Amino acid sequence: MIEEFVSRQVRDKRIPSISYALTDRDGTLAAGHVTHPDATRQLDDRTLFRIGSLTKMFTAIGIMQLAERGIVDIDAPVSRYIPGFDPENPFRVQEGPTSEPDITLRKLMSHTAGMVREAEAGHYLDDSNPPLALTVDGLKTSVLKADPHAGVMHYSNAGIAVAGAVIERVSGLAYADYVSANILLPLGMDDTHFSLSADVRDRLAPASMWTISGDLPAPIFDLGGVPAGNVYSTVSDMARFAICLLRGGFASDGNCVVSPGSLETMWKPVGRRPAGYTGSLAGYGLGFGTGNVDGWKSIGHGGAVYGYATQLLVLPHAGLAALVFSTLDFSNQIADRLARRALQVGLAARKMGTMPKQEASYLPLSEAHLKVMPGLYQAAGLAETAELRASGVRLYLMGEGVPLEVRYSGGDSFVIDGRVYGPEADYPYLDLSYDLAAETLTWKGKDWTRRVASGQPVPATLQPHLGVYGPAFNPTYLSYADGRLNCLIEYFCSHHCEPLADGTYRMHGLLYEGETLELGAVDATGRTGIRVGPMFLARTMPEQV
Repeated sequence: MIEEFVSRQVRDKRIPSISYALTDRDGTLAAGHVTHPDATRQLDDRTLFRIGSLTKMFTAIGIMQLAERGIVDIDAPVSRYIPGFDPENPFRVQEGPTSEPDITLRKLMSHTAGMVREAEAGHYLDDSNPPLALTVDGLKTSVLKADPHAGVMHYSNAGIAVAGAVIERVSGLAYADYVSANILLPLGMDDTHFSLSADVRDRLAPASMWTISGDLPAPIFDLGGVPAGNVYSTVSDMARFAICLLRGGFASDGNCVVSPGSLETMWKPVGRRPAGYTGSLAGYGLGFGTGNVDGWKSIGHGGAVYGYATQLLVLPHAGLAALVFSTLDFSNQIADRLARRALQVGLAARKMGTMPKQEASYLPLSEAHLKVMPGLYQAAGLAETAELRASGVRLYLMGEGVPLEVRYSGGDSFVIDGRVYGPEADYPYLDLSYDLAAETLTWKGKDWTRRVASGQPVPATLQPHLGVYGPAFNPTYLSYADGRLNCLIEYFCSHHCEPLADGTYRMHGLLYEGETLELGAVDATGRTGIRVGPMFLARTMPEQV
């Protein structure tokens, strides 16, 4: 049954492969690999995957192991363990020794420290793989993007890198060596790796990046900031990790990797998600997201890194866990949905839930749809615009900074279900309708009517900065349209940029929400470019006219 759900998504979403496992406390109940009919390589139990941010669970468990031994205090200032670590807090309203510390391990592990998403060295678009110490040194005097005392989650790979550096400082071991000795070895995870080797590369499942115009092979290189997301593992190894979580932190041989009390602490939400989040892991504890599946408490984490989308969902009270590894960039919503389906199948088999139904099929778009619907739309009273764009026989809504595929369900009704969002996604506006005669889009509870682009000329101050930045394997584009500056980053995540009084811009979008964009930045070697937060991206070419 699980494989039927997986196979449908592989075909429908054109995914190179999806691998999965369902476990209970005693072992693996079901596992498999489904490849697309066009795939040239089949997968097996030795196939490796990039698990991305599932790595953060290892980092958090490492910190809690040290806390159990009294070596660290997760509520102490991080500067106790990393001297000189004191990011600038522009939100600080109280000074003095009685103030609550701005940055603690608890805040770092729960993403409530207000840290920038990426570090200057070792960020997601940096393929130089700098040492962890260099990454953390650059964060010591960084500027916080949010108030660390507000309790609001702002996802930060940089913050988890700092937590990993604390593990190194207090244990005297490199991060990889510590995790290997204290988590992987006790669990028998002997096929989990922290860096590329010839063998790892040869066994790595092929993965794809994508845009609405086509797919391309994912780049393969080690990321900096290993504690946040640079681990390679197999389905069977990660199943062993899931079984440990189901056993309250105990390995199958009875060895305690982390105490049940520590897991309970880690699975208790600390902060709150930003307004508008409606996903399945609505809470976030220490290295783990928290939510529910059909009323059962769930914990887990997702991961995304250059072509790989992963999901681990654990139902501790039901005694079941599901793993899904997809080899298509940004397909996390699909991985999450399939993990939930696998758990629902497991619950139903134990008479603890209802067997899920296969999702409904869609109708093909007509020639009229593809001819009439594309264009720019705006709703009365809203400043935002939405664009419907055709690509071959597919239609996309470019309304939230990512391409939302529009599927036809009959009459005037359509549904958003693509490689980013679909049924049960953490996105509230999946349904829409379109009146072909009136050429009116109904979406977000409003009627959107066709309009033409403003045609407003590019301001002279912005013209020199438009163009392409960053590495060729992941270019960033600055453009100007409809009266505002836009930053397209990580292949298709578009952010509109709000001008600030100091000449910088505040980015608004899916990945880099709230980050500062600086134009005309210069790095230490004299290269010109832009900064997104602390990330420097060198100028590649001017805008193509």
